[in-house]
Amino acid sequence: MTYLEKITYLTGRFLQVYQYCLYNAYRVRTFFSGIAKLTPQVDTEENIQAMESQALSKLIADQEKGTKEILSFLLDHGMSKKDEKEFSLLIRKKDYLVSDYYLDNSQKLSREDPVIYASQINELEEYVDKAIALNQSLAKSADRILQENYRKRG
Repeated sequence: MTYLEKITYLTGRFLQVYQYCLYNAYRVRTFFSGIAKLTPQVDTEENIQAMESQALSKLIADQEKGTKEILSFLLDHGMSKKDEKEFSLLIRKKDYLVSDYYLDNSQKLSREDPVIYASQINELEEYVDKAIALNQSLAKSADRILQENYRKRG
C-alpha cells in the first residue's frame, strides 16, 4: 500500500468507526431516556428491540444535522463525562477530516516526503484508535444501562 493509499484508507476507517460511535451514542441516549418509559407488561426483548429501532431511526433522521445540534441532543443524557469529552473531540475531528484535512495538508503531501507521510499516517492512526476505544466504551455504556434497569426490575 502506498503512503497516499494508507492515508486514504485511514481516513475512511476513521469515518467508518465514527459512524459506529455515533450510533452507539444514540443508543446510550435512547436507552437512558427510554428506561423511564418502560412498562413491565411488555416483554424485555420487545422493549430492547423497540429502543434499538428508535435509536437507529433517530440517527437516520438526524443525518443532515450539524455538529452543534447533534452534540446538544446527545450530551448530558447518559454518557459519562469522559465519553462526552471524547465524543465532542471525535465529532470535531470528523468535521476536520471531511472538510479541511486534505486542503490543509495538500501542499505537504504533494512534496512526497516519507517523513511527512509517516507523520500524517501516525496522526490518522491515533484518530482511528481513539474512535475505536470510544466506540467500545459507548457500546458498554448502552449495555450497562440496559443491564442495570433489568436487574432492578427482575
